[in-house]
Formats: sequence, structure tokens, C-alpha cells
Amino acid sequence: MLACLPFSKDEFDSMAVEPLLSESTASPAFLEAFNRKPVPISCKENEVLFRIGEPGTSVYLVRSGEVGLVLPVSDLNGIGFRAKAGSLVGLPAAFSNEGYSMTAIAWQGSEVFVMSRERFCDLIASDHSLSLDVLKILAAETRAARIAIVEASAKRRDSKCL
Repeated sequence: MLACLPFSKDEFDSMAVEPLLSESTASPAFLEAFNRKPVPISCKENEVLFRIGEPGTSVYLVRSGEVGLVLPVSDLNGIGFRAKAGSLVGLPAAFSNEGYSMTAIAWQGSEVFVMSRERFCDLIASDHSLSLDVLKILAAETRAARIAIVEASAKRRDSKCL
């Protein structure tokens, strides 16, 4: 499954779809709460945050730059999603205590904050409005991913018909 990961930003850009993984980013109140407990990561070069199948041990907040997320569709192909500033990455896996369903690469120059699953769950349990924020983000990500998968499938089908 995409054995050549990580790859270059240009290669990612060629597989990335629009819209972003989620146009719904964390609210100002959520960002304020998250910013009290994270560990910062400054990416001097491209950095793999997690790989598909690894345990969902952390949630990442993109502070600046971009994180590329790759969903493999075959051994050689994948669909790329972009997470911009204000986006939470790894949320579905950490929230559900499951493995990551994509590989995440923070591109050179990006700044990302990371929080352990345990701290994240404690944070959202402490304030119901933060829990609602998480549900809103998860719903928006699910919708965006479904749309992207349908569009990618349509493009593949159209290219086979030519």
C-alpha cells in the first residue's frame, strides 16, 4: 500500500482533492482550550505524524502550514486530503480509540501541536461545548471524505471510458 510513503509535496499535490478534508475548523473556544496543553512540533522538513493502521494515540492541531493526509485506494494510488491551519488531524482514530485510517505528513515549515488521546478526552469531557465542537468537525470530515471519494471514483470511471 503506497510503499513509497513519504513522498514529495509535488507528488502529494498531484493526488490531492478539493475541498479540504474539512472546511470546518475548531472554534476559537476549542483552540484556546487545546492550546493550554499541547506539545509543539516545528517541521524543519517533511515529517510523518502517523501512518495508516497505527494506534490512534494522539490528536494534532495544524497551527500553520499544511498537513497532507493520504488514503490508499490501491498499492500504487491514493487520495490526498489537505488539512490547513485550525484543522484537527487524527481526530477520528484518537476519539474512537482505533487505528489511524490515513497517513499524515506535516509539510516542511508547518507548525503542529500534538496532544495525547488521554489528555484530549479529558479536555472534551471537561466542557460539553468542546464535545459538540468535536462532533461538528467529525461530521464535516465525514461529509468531505465521502464527497472526495465519490468524485475520485467518478474520475477513475470516466478515464477508463476514454
